[in-house]
This record gives sequence, structure tokens and C-alpha cells, in this order.
Amino acid sequence: MEFTPVKNRRLYEDIVEQIKLFITGGALKPGDKLPAERDMAERLQVSRVSVREAIKALEMLGFVDIRPGDGTFVRDTNTDDIIRPLAMFLAVERNSLLDMFELRRIFETSAAGLAAQRADAGELEHLGGILEKMREGLNLQDPEMGEEFDTHFHYAIFEATHNSLLTKLFRTVSAEFAKANSAARRQLWSGDAENGQVIIDQHTDIFEAILAHDAARASEAMLTHLSFAEKELRKHM
Repeated sequence: MEFTPVKNRRLYEDIVEQIKLFITGGALKPGDKLPAERDMAERLQVSRVSVREAIKALEMLGFVDIRPGDGTFVRDTNTDDIIRPLAMFLAVERNSLLDMFELRRIFETSAAGLAAQRADAGELEHLGGILEKMREGLNLQDPEMGEEFDTHFHYAIFEATHNSLLTKLFRTVSAEFAKANSAARRQLWSGDAENGQVIIDQHTDIFEAILAHDAARASEAMLTHLSFAEKELRKHM
């Protein structure tokens, strides 16, 4: 087996590698806050878009945690051994998208129920703040903003389960799911003006159920949302 040279490396990948080296080398430790996007762009002499892409990639890889309004923080990278084989499988298995739809339904309906039982006051406030950002994205007709905070909303639900393994598993599945149908997900927010409002309403139902600590209602609301999203995504895939 012979590997061939890889060319045309993307700029954001170089940024990812630099930050990963800082983390693995100990210059950046779990809990440390990364510099602001503008500051990093100036230091690296690159565009803010490249920095933003790098941060998103690092979040998907589980190296950092993006907290809207607070910044980007280094995560604990001691990932359980079960995560790596799953990530490798999802990365190479090209026919696994339908399986991922099913996996998300199983994971996220259960997570919504657990979050309704376990979310503390701070987590509920954080979740509500993200929902407001989603509404703002819709009002500004900014599909990128809507999609970004949509993702944060689902991450926040898993954080509120207080189950670290479940959260890590979801991040792995979600990252590969996003890669597999990124164009379709963007179309979900931008292709049909009514879809954005439907998504906001569905997320509001999920949030209100979690806020009321109603596990059954939260799980049902999440299933309704995921079923709708899957149906719409299939139209653009």
C-alpha cells in the first residue's frame, strides 16, 4: 500500500493543527479560553472566515466548546476508547446516513427526556438564550446564524443530561451527520421561509417541555422535530 502526497491543504486545517498542538502540548489546558476570533485572525494573518472554520472543526472533533456569548473554551480531550472506533466508522461508511437518522432519533428523544429531569437553572437559562439567538437569525433572514444556533441548542440539551459519555457520543454522531448533509441542512433554513418558523416553533415546544421538567412531553416534542427535519432533508439530498 502506497500513499500519495496530499496537496492543496486548506488554510483552516493548518489553524486546526496549530491549536491541537497547543492543547496536546499543554500550552492550552482544559477550561482555558481561546483568544477572540478577530485577535486570532490578526495573529495568524488569516481571514476571520478561516478562523471560524477552524473553530467549528475543533468543536466537531471535541477539542473545544463554543459557548455563545462567552467564547470558545478548551475541552477535556480524554475521550473514552469507545468513541474513536465509532468516529472512524462514521467517517468512512458512506451508506450510514439512514442509520444516523435513526440513531439521532434514539439519542435525542432520550436526551430531551433526561434534560427535562436533570437540567439546572443555569442550563435552562443557557438553552433559552440559544433559542432567542435562533429567533434572531430568523428575523435577520440569516440562515447561517439560524443553523449555527440550532446546532448549539441540540448540544446544550445533551450537556443538560449530565451524562458525559452520551454527550461525547452525540458530538461524534452530530459531526459526521453535519458533514454528510451540510448542503441539505443549510437548505432547510434558507430554502423555504416557512420552514424556519416551523423549526423555531418546534424548538420552542422542546424548550418549554424541558423548562416544565416534563420528560415525556420533551421526548415527544423532540421526535416531532426530528421527523420533520428528516422529511425535509430528504428532499434536498
